[in-house]
Amino acid sequence: MYRGNVFYIWVRRLFLLALFGTLSLIHQPSAWIDTLHGQMPGRVDVVSDEFVARGPVDTEFVELVFRTICQSGIRNPTIVMRQAILETGWFRSPFLMTRNNLFAFRRGNYLRFDHFEHSTQFYKAWQDRNMPSEVPDYYLFLDQIQYGSPDYTSHLKNISWNRSC
Repeated sequence: MYRGNVFYIWVRRLFLLALFGTLSLIHQPSAWIDTLHGQMPGRVDVVSDEFVARGPVDTEFVELVFRTICQSGIRNPTIVMRQAILETGWFRSPFLMTRNNLFAFRRGNYLRFDHFEHSTQFYKAWQDRNMPSEVPDYYLFLDQIQYGSPDYTSHLKNISWNRSC
């Protein structure tokens, strides 16, 4: 394939991705802004007709996710719950929730799980594989391995989830 065509294809893909992200923020800013400010939002605007994401946070589901995280043996469950909250916009991101992917795990493309519990099992396996047995500061560990964006842990610290198992 001609190199110019490959470059054009990637530039076009990046442009479309940026356009999609911008349109998503225009149509659904409240969930992401509320999550970044650590608040549990009351509703989310509709992103598209395909996914209806309007309404309050499902507090029963939030509790179920936290119980699942606690029962799975994941270390630092409060921080991990904050990660799930940040990644999914309080479990209302149609993109991730239809994939049952609470932590936005990717291998090229975003992973799909049959059930959200499989996502927590995957996180547990990831933690067992990548995390030393003794980590005094989980936020520092996440920063050191460059998990998420450069300011990822500061966003996590702003989320108002302080419960422990």
